[in-house]
Amino acid sequence: MWEWLAKYWLEALFGAIIAAGGALLKRTIKRQKAIENGVQDLLRLEILDNYERSKQEGKISVARKDAIDSAYQSYHALGGNGTITRVHEEIMQMPII
Repeated sequence: MWEWLAKYWLEALFGAIIAAGGALLKRTIKRQKAIENGVQDLLRLEILDNYERSKQEGKISVARKDAIDSAYQSYHALGGNGTITRVHEEIMQMPII
């Protein structure tokens, strides 16, 4: 074993570095996906909450409409689904205060 390490120490070192880097990359990708999913969930809740509030009032302010549109664009970029797209379209058709 020691003879092999003495002869191939550089290859063994690079192999260990690559293995450690691969494990770190896999963990980082998994964590990034969890963060993206969490942000998407929060945006969905924010859009739906504002939708319900505006629907009850029967109208929407320009500021709220802009904020919802911005949240929707971010939500959609994160891979949002058609349900929120339909909600967004309905919000954009609401009369402005």
